[in-house]
Amino acid sequence: MTIGILGMGGVGSFIGATLASHYQSDKNVRIIFICRNETKEVIQRDGLCLQSGDKKIIVHPSLVSDDPTEIGPLDILFVTTKSFSLLEAMEAYSECVTQKTILIPLLNGLDAKQLLSRNLALDTSHILEGCIYVASNIKSPGIVAHVGGPGKIFFGDTQSKQYRDIENILVKGGLDAVYTNDIKHILWKKFLFVSPLATMTAALDITFGQLAKEFDHMAKLEALMTEVQALALGFDINLTVKDIQESLAMLVRFPFESKSSLQLDIENGNNKTEKESFVDFVITQGYKVGTPVHHYEEMNQLIIERTKRVGKA
Repeated sequence: MTIGILGMGGVGSFIGATLASHYQSDKNVRIIFICRNETKEVIQRDGLCLQSGDKKIIVHPSLVSDDPTEIGPLDILFVTTKSFSLLEAMEAYSECVTQKTILIPLLNGLDAKQLLSRNLALDTSHILEGCIYVASNIKSPGIVAHVGGPGKIFFGDTQSKQYRDIENILVKGGLDAVYTNDIKHILWKKFLFVSPLATMTAALDITFGQLAKEFDHMAKLEALMTEVQALALGFDINLTVKDIQESLAMLVRFPFESKSSLQLDIENGNNKTEKESFVDFVITQGYKVGTPVHHYEEMNQLIIERTKRVGKA
């Protein structure tokens, strides 16, 4: 069994470190970190360090590489890149993906499977959908801090139950992973949390804690979530008021200084961000299904203005 992790950012490193730690003595399971440049060099030399609270683990996987030939065919591939890098990354490592490879994309958006299905000549039943509840940040190449979230993984499809054995492999590898046929609803429920949160923190340049302590900010966040709830109905997904209240309550579980990935990308002046997945998707789909998304449009304008200011700085 060969398991690859493509994209050794915060999420990929959390998954990779956990699997490598638990399978380090198992000769029948190979864990491969797929990464490039300084990250690859540091992990090859020093291992990957995952810090979680007072605990720290350093792991050395079976292989750290960016060479498809060296990596070879994979049985399971976690794809944990940013959404805007998904297709480019998959094209670069297409020879590692066979007709038997199980793909588990863990991205922030809702359309990873659709993108992969349209652009890869694979059995679509082997392309699953998934999400993870975790906040982990790169402190420096090869060093990642797990700062919040339980690390729970949901993955699956809507038709079969043939991948229950994958759940067993991941759980044995130390991951809190659940295979489900209700993955669409779970993806939308996570999107209900991450999209409004990323949108607001990026638009207003505030931390999770700053957002949570202000009544007006929380009211706006709830308004954004209500728009996502209405949009989900257009996709036959029923998100409840309870789902919204649980999402709002989840905010206080993160450290006060936490920032969203979209916020950090804008802050760092990155040319590519996940705005298309977090914000533009809601506005575009809102137009298509006839769902008003005025609060998203307002925040979107603030994000555009802020991005321009950062670019001029």
